[in-house]
Amino acid sequence: MKKPDSILSCKYVLPLLVIVFVLACGASAPEAPNIPATSTMLSLHQTQAVLNVTVQAYQAAQTEAARPPTSTPTLPPTATSTPGPTIIQDDFSSDTGRWGECGQCKIENGALQMGPYPIATDGGGYLAICKDCGKPQDYKMGVDATFIDGYTDRGFGLLLREDRGTYIDLEITTWQVYGSWFFNSEKKSWGSLLTNGWQPTGSLYPGTGTNRVEAEIASSGGKSNISIKINGQLINTTTMPAVTGRVGLVVGLHSLGVRFDNFYFEGYTTTQQPNSEPSDPSKSG
Repeated sequence: MKKPDSILSCKYVLPLLVIVFVLACGASAPEAPNIPATSTMLSLHQTQAVLNVTVQAYQAAQTEAARPPTSTPTLPPTATSTPGPTIIQDDFSSDTGRWGECGQCKIENGALQMGPYPIATDGGGYLAICKDCGKPQDYKMGVDATFIDGYTDRGFGLLLREDRGTYIDLEITTWQVYGSWFFNSEKKSWGSLLTNGWQPTGSLYPGTGTNRVEAEIASSGGKSNISIKINGQLINTTTMPAVTGRVGLVVGLHSLGVRFDNFYFEGYTTTQQPNSEPSDPSKSG
């Protein structure tokens, strides 16, 4: 007799279930994650990243150090002005107020006239101070000088250095002689910077002829060297103490009238000695 189909089905189903169960039980379960290993790998990756950054920074520093130094542009020094010489020219076409302490002086007909001065017993000369010229030590100065009235044996010319009435000058006369003199205002005495006082020269025009009188002062070793020129000719040299003082024009004694024109002054910039009264040149070594 034939078995029912349901029995047959059970016969095959049961072994299948057994096989599925065995397979399910025999399959390996998934492994649990290894936490320490994962942390170590992460730390290694971080360390490697830091090393990469360090290496890149080192390489960049080496590259920068290998470059040639960039030159820093040097700025040119700031320009400073050097004081130039003081230059004064006066043709006496007008009264500019330049000439001070000049009694019986007047500017007229394009010239400065000094004197004639009345008779005096103090023995000193008469000065016209160039106020614009200051108190120079080294300089060049010149003037055209013409005798107009009075005693012909008396001198007139350039005031080379003055302080408190004591002064040194350069004088000419109508007799074709010249001299450089020192006047002490306290002792009322005169001294000569030149041997034998008045010196004759054919470079001077006699009488009422106009003569160009010039002096150039250059200091060295505590002394000022004086170069004397008459009508463009260097005729003598002498010395005086290297100190500062006022300059200008001079008429040597009373009873003498002189006309001056075309005054020129050029003051040099020098390391000047302290201003002091001119000492007696005859006593200097």
